[in-house]
Amino acid sequence: GSVETLQDRSAGIVVQSLGGGGGNGGFVVEGALFGASVGIGGKGSGGGDGGDVFFRTANGGQQSIITRGTDSIGLVVQSVGGGGGNGGFVGTFGAIANLGIGGGGGAAGAGKAVDATYNGSVETFKERSAGIIVQSIGGGGGNGGGVIGVGLGLTVGIGGSGAGGGAAGKVVYNSTTTNITTHGADSAGLIVQSIGGGGGNGGFSFNGAIAATIGIGGKGGAAGEAETVRATIGGGLIHTIGDRSTGIVAQSIGGGGGTGGGSAGLNLGLGIVIGGKGAGGGGGKTVDFINGGVVQTEGIQSHGIMAQSVGGGGGSGGFAVTVGGPSFSLGGNGSSGGGSQKVYVENTARITTDRDLSIGIFAQSVGGSGGDGGLAGAGGAFAAVAVGGQGGAGGAGGQVEVKNTANITTKGALAHGILAQSVGGGGGNGGSAGAVAVGIFGAAGVAIGGGGGDANLSDQVTVTHKGDIHVGGAGAKAILAQSVGGSGG
Repeated sequence: GSVETLQDRSAGIVVQSLGGGGGNGGFVVEGALFGASVGIGGKGSGGGDGGDVFFRTANGGQQSIITRGTDSIGLVVQSVGGGGGNGGFVGTFGAIANLGIGGGGGAAGAGKAVDATYNGSVETFKERSAGIIVQSIGGGGGNGGGVIGVGLGLTVGIGGSGAGGGAAGKVVYNSTTTNITTHGADSAGLIVQSIGGGGGNGGFSFNGAIAATIGIGGKGGAAGEAETVRATIGGGLIHTIGDRSTGIVAQSIGGGGGTGGGSAGLNLGLGIVIGGKGAGGGGGKTVDFINGGVVQTEGIQSHGIMAQSVGGGGGSGGFAVTVGGPSFSLGGNGSSGGGSQKVYVENTARITTDRDLSIGIFAQSVGGSGGDGGLAGAGGAFAAVAVGGQGGAGGAGGQVEVKNTANITTKGALAHGILAQSVGGGGGNGGSAGAVAVGIFGAAGVAIGGGGGDANLSDQVTVTHKGDIHVGGAGAKAILAQSVGGSGG
């Protein structure tokens, strides 16, 4: 059969299962002129899961899809988890005492398995119009609710915790014959992805009082894990003409961890503030891609094949700042980046790229970076102590293996024939710290910076090549294989 669309934002075929988004928690504003005030924000509700999605062209049939408008993808096959709802905000005022607790974010829904088989042709003519997209995407976790408290006596505020991102499902694409042509910029030929959802950020805590304040930022939510990606193309031609339009993209990408909530206090008496802890990044899983179709790209930064497993970055710790009387500030700790796993690419058909920064085969396994520690600042009468948060560790890079038995030609600058890399994640930076104390009869200020996070290791890289590679641009290498450990924070 055949499908053709003529207007903008008009995809050819869309096959989706979408989880619903969770509702936000209710906010609270509470006050007591002559007593104590307590406020607790409502919790966000969870997002729904997407369902399994299967798409097939008829046995022995050839499908034809043409789109002529901008933002008009040829074929979309997706399972997408719903985002979690945000926690409710809290505001309190009390003459004697205040307690405010932000609502927690709602957990995200998961993307489920996606399996697509397509045989035929796809042609798109305008910008941001990829040929085929096959994806599973986890929803983003809800953010924790913030807190603002003002009072005369003791004021305590605790930011709500961010919720976890949704996991993504396995993604499979199979084709005996795939013929794709895209004419516009930012229009990849084929995209096959599993992407974990990002964790929600922790809620802030801002408090002011004459007597004393205690503030604690909410912790970030953990990221969602990606799943395995497998794609097989028996034959055909994938041809992209515009800039930033890679021929084939196969990726497993872990979600980023949520950032810890910041905390700040202003008081005449004692002040204690603690930044929220960041959450860990999600892991990227294995990527297996076997290609027997010719690939040609004509634009700048348009690789022939790009296959990646990428760990999500760890969430950074929240800041902590307090000013007033004797003061103590502790920045939140950053969390670890997610690890990546093996990337395998096997190519048996010709690849040609015409412009700069357009690599023939780009295969990478990259561990996520650790989150930075939160900064800490304290200014107070007589005593002030500030301790920066600890940076998170980087994630480990996985193995990379490339087998190529076909000719590769690149013409642009820095357009390598084959670039295969395993890269360990870098450690997060330690949080900065500063403290100032003032006193008539003497004062003490102590500031201690947070420690940097540990880097992680890369893994084995193997390239097996049989055929001819021609590179014509400045700085281009025929084969560049690297195993690079991460840098410490």
